[in-house]
This record gives sequence, C-alpha cells and structure tokens, in this order.
Amino acid sequence: MSFIGIIAEPRDEMKIKKTLSIKLNSPNREYTIIAINDKSIENVKNIRFETILVLTLDKVLGKEKILNELFKNCKYLAINADMENGLKFINDMELRIITFGFNTKSTITASSVEENFLVCLQRNFIDINDKVLEPQEIEVIIDEEKLSKSSHNILGIASILLIYGKILKKI
Repeated sequence: MSFIGIIAEPRDEMKIKKTLSIKLNSPNREYTIIAINDKSIENVKNIRFETILVLTLDKVLGKEKILNELFKNCKYLAINADMENGLKFINDMELRIITFGFNTKSTITASSVEENFLVCLQRNFIDINDKVLEPQEIEVIIDEEKLSKSSHNILGIASILLIYGKILKKI
C-alpha cells in the first residue's frame, strides 16, 4: 500500500481525497490518501509518503521542520507554484518535483479554464511507472458536483493522476 499526502484547505480536503481515491484505487493497487494539516501533522510525521500534493501551506505554518522531513522522504512532490514562498521548502531536495499553477515556469498549467478545461504539460517528466510524459494539452471534463471548480485544485488532482499514469478525461 502506498500513501499519498494532501495539504489543502479544510473545505477542499474531503472532495480531493474522494476524487483521488476513485481515480487511483484499483484491484491491483491501493492508495491511502491522508490529509496533512495542523491537527494531523504530528500524527503523520513518521509516515513515508510516496507522493505529497501541496495546494496551500497556510494550515501547517510553524511546522517547517516536520514538513521538510515529510518532503525529503517522499518520492514525488506536486506543489502549487503560485503560493507565496511555497517553493522555498523544496530547495536542494532529492525528489521529483512537479509544479502546477498559472506560473509560466510550472510543469503543469492550464491553457484554458473557460468552457473546456485544458491541462497543459509544459515539459517532460517521468511518472511513477518510469514512463516519460511529453509536453501536451489534455482536455479535462470537470464533475462540478464532486469537485468545486477551483483551478488550483483541478491542476493539483491532474498532477497526481499524471504522476500515477492515469489518463485524464474526467475529474
């Protein structure tokens, strides 16, 4: 079993966890998705996460030492590049970092958020199955009943699904 951590706004945690559970879990592989926040961080500090999704750091401020340890011990880190000071945590770490957001240097961004949500992979990266993903645009249909139409949440979920080699069609 693999562990995926999520650092997000409390109002979004459950929807993101549910969406990722549905999209990732299969008979061949199970993932446990755990919210990392100010209440849980002490309890999860010894878990070795395979991947951590960081949408915000507001809910774990003051816990930088634990965050650094969590980040250093994971294989992938998908992080919102639009966060103020968000990337300072990842300097000199030996892990695969996937940035997402509207920052022009992000690995994953959106080229359209209007009628069609287009996820744009701007440079190559290697997924969990050692497959090279090349730059491309992918149209994604958003299930608004299950997930608020927060562009950063959608890009974060898309990042995790791409890391795990899942084809994006509907989120």
